[in-house]
Amino acid sequence: MRTILRTVIITIIVGGSILTIFTLLSKSINSLDVVKASNVRSIPDYCVPIELQIIEGELSQYADAKSNPIWLDKKAALEKSMQECALLATTYPPAIKPENEIGVIPPTSEPLPPQKIVTGIQKTILLPSGDFIPTVESENNYWAGLIDGETIQILAGIQRERDDTWREAHPEWAKMGPQGAVMVVDSNWSLIALVQTPTRNGYVHFVKECDSLLLLQADDGTMFVFDPIKFDFASHDSGCSILE
Repeated sequence: MRTILRTVIITIIVGGSILTIFTLLSKSINSLDVVKASNVRSIPDYCVPIELQIIEGELSQYADAKSNPIWLDKKAALEKSMQECALLATTYPPAIKPENEIGVIPPTSEPLPPQKIVTGIQKTILLPSGDFIPTVESENNYWAGLIDGETIQILAGIQRERDDTWREAHPEWAKMGPQGAVMVVDSNWSLIALVQTPTRNGYVHFVKECDSLLLLQADDGTMFVFDPIKFDFASHDSGCSILE
């Protein structure tokens, strides 16, 4: 009789312990889910980079963008930056707005000075615009200069294909890479022209300036000469070469 009673007591104790541990684990998991959900909801709007929104739009809209490792790496870096910004916002919340605003100086309404455009060939961060996708910032993807007294900016990259019909009509293009192109904009970034390279050789980048011409090179090494005055590619006998 004592043996049976002792067995029953031990069984009750062990069962109670297992039930307690299971309950604690469930609460811990639920708490973790609540924290994660809270973190997602607590990200302020100012912590979400505009560049991240643009990249996410490209990835969701165009299938070819999902195979671009550079964009995926940049997306991951921007998401990390966004989380760090949200963490700082939680750690150091904005100061409480005083009820009595006497003596509080309102912010000035003066506009910020326009960003100065630096002329010449450069490497910079550029974002897709319409049918144009720029070359990455590790290459010389940007040029700016004065044409007839006006500031002109030229971006190097490719022109996007919006559907797959071209693959059926031109199967040979699959081995040539995307269609190279340059986008010409004014000092306010308004589109002037989107000009394709004469042949299909992939992304292009700037190599050098030749007086009033610009020398560009494609992924496969093909050279092109662009005339920023005529907004068109010049012939190869223009005298602008990489050996000069």
